[in-house]
Amino acid sequence: MNVITFLLTVGVVSANPSIPWWNIKAAQEQGPNVCVVEQVPGTNRNYYTECKYWRPRTICGNETIIKYECCEGYEMVPGQLGCTGVSPLTDVVETARNAGAGKFADFLEKTGVATELKQGLTVTLFAPSDEAFDAYVKTYGAIKPEKITSEKYRKLAMHHFVDRKLLSDQWGADKLIDSKLSRHKIRINKYSNGMETVNCELIIRKNQQATNGVVHIIDGVLIPDRYKNMGIVEAIIADGRFNVLAKALNNTNSIVERIKNSDVPHTFFAPSDEAFQKIPWSRWRKILEDKDTLEAFLANHVISHVVCLSGVISEHHAKTLGPQRLTLDCTSRGRSLEGQRLRQDFLHGLDGLVYLIDDVLLPDRAKTVTELAKDEKLGTFMQVVKNAGLEDAFENFDSYTLLAPSEAAMYSAIPDAELKHMGTDREKAKEFVLNHAVFGKHTTDSIYDNQVVMSLDEKTPLRFQVYRGSVGIEDAVIEKADKQGSNGVLHVINKVLRTNNNSLDDVLKTNGNFSIWLQAMDKLLEIQPAEFQEFIRPSESTVAYTYFVPSDRAFEQLDQAKLDRLMNDSTYLTKVNDARIIRCDILSRNGVAHEINKVLLPENSPHSRRYLRRNRGSRRADRTRLLSSRSDTLRSRDIITNEQQ
Repeated sequence: MNVITFLLTVGVVSANPSIPWWNIKAAQEQGPNVCVVEQVPGTNRNYYTECKYWRPRTICGNETIIKYECCEGYEMVPGQLGCTGVSPLTDVVETARNAGAGKFADFLEKTGVATELKQGLTVTLFAPSDEAFDAYVKTYGAIKPEKITSEKYRKLAMHHFVDRKLLSDQWGADKLIDSKLSRHKIRINKYSNGMETVNCELIIRKNQQATNGVVHIIDGVLIPDRYKNMGIVEAIIADGRFNVLAKALNNTNSIVERIKNSDVPHTFFAPSDEAFQKIPWSRWRKILEDKDTLEAFLANHVISHVVCLSGVISEHHAKTLGPQRLTLDCTSRGRSLEGQRLRQDFLHGLDGLVYLIDDVLLPDRAKTVTELAKDEKLGTFMQVVKNAGLEDAFENFDSYTLLAPSEAAMYSAIPDAELKHMGTDREKAKEFVLNHAVFGKHTTDSIYDNQVVMSLDEKTPLRFQVYRGSVGIEDAVIEKADKQGSNGVLHVINKVLRTNNNSLDDVLKTNGNFSIWLQAMDKLLEIQPAEFQEFIRPSESTVAYTYFVPSDRAFEQLDQAKLDRLMNDSTYLTKVNDARIIRCDILSRNGVAHEINKVLLPENSPHSRRYLRRNRGSRRADRTRLLSSRSDTLRSRDIITNEQQ
């Protein structure tokens, strides 16, 4: 039986379908009691696992290399494959030394803490690796021998102990535990990517058993001053580096109460006072003065779970307390938040973490509409806005809705020559842009069908259309809706708006292909002007209709008798029926018209034929006619929707 057949038999491969067979084969060749160690190329970082079978991960852009060492409690025996010897148990200090934390073990002995541990106490030690302790000394300065027994270093040592044995299977997603340093706690977190942290320092080697407890090797030193025995909001206010943010928190209760009353811990990415200096004071004043915008601003800096940066090994999108998500990432250059480098400058309190950040995180609600358009990469449209000289006006204008065509819409609808012309003709560019912006803030949850709104040029009315599953404006459909900014709303649409302020009669006359229809409408108005004037030639542009207009060619397919009847029988003339739309969205002041391929005659309508057959006074016949008529109406509306979409 070969290795793979054996593994299939015992269920190793089926239980670990993501592990390549060659990794399994390599592991089997190592012998018994070996565990995987992941090494990150180009660094001195090793991640010790408790597994024999392992798939290499990508950590911060680098694919790990798999090595093998003896599992905890075992050692190699000369001449034998694998790790067949049993390691003797030692106390936690010696266990830490043997597991790669020799410098911290020396530190414990020199502070006198190691001696205290020999009194029979059972403890958990989170011991910084030699590399981590060297990094601490480099940052905080060398520890002078005459001061190593001082209270400062004693507190530092005690903060790495828990007064009981705590194995990794007892940890949770977020666990807060008292350390041996009075009035201080340590926070342990486990993440779905396999990373585990203590006070946001990576745990790189777990469950090293000792005679008086257990040791976990960590990738950093636990600084006591980083823990604040209070909530994170109080910690921000008391810190001294977040005075501007503290004022904002004092100006609103909503976000503060959500954090304080929550059952889950939060992470607050707190901009320093220097970060606020990067945005204009006028903008910050507007944010402070608008309660909704201020709450959106604060919510955009808070995540409703603990996110330790050391636990981020690839791109991660975290939901804020607002509607948006923040992007955290890790590459070979370091960790970032929304593309900005992050420092390991944090503190933790009773209800979460606070990370100091060097830039404010503006939510959509705190951005202007033109900034939202730039975020959506609507470069061509925004270039026309710039050519029109409207950038400053749009930045300062309040309460408007921008209907910006997508990049694809701009390129497909506007010839290069026209775009070039708008680059030199400011008035032409201005006319184009103002026709894509309307007064007032209009979101899709408040728009109704055939709602008429006035464009910013104050002379062009535009009509919203409501379809099944979408909303349109004139003949365009909104493909990205409701980006709400500080001074308005942005909708990205799939077409350039080409409005027409002429009446439907004028549009059809100019087209020249609807003369018979126009004659028929004239005839209808002669016969019954009071009844049909309103929808044939409405007097106000705020009234909108949808017309199904047969072309002259469609009329020419009728025999003379039917054509004569259409021109002389007003009742016959007003009936409708099914036809195929061959050209849609002929815009006019009256509304929108669709060219159809045949004249709608009553006797050709399926529901009219049913009505004529059954119209013998029965209620059932009346009900059939009513339902059929309603169905045809809905079907016609669907045709319009599909054509426009």
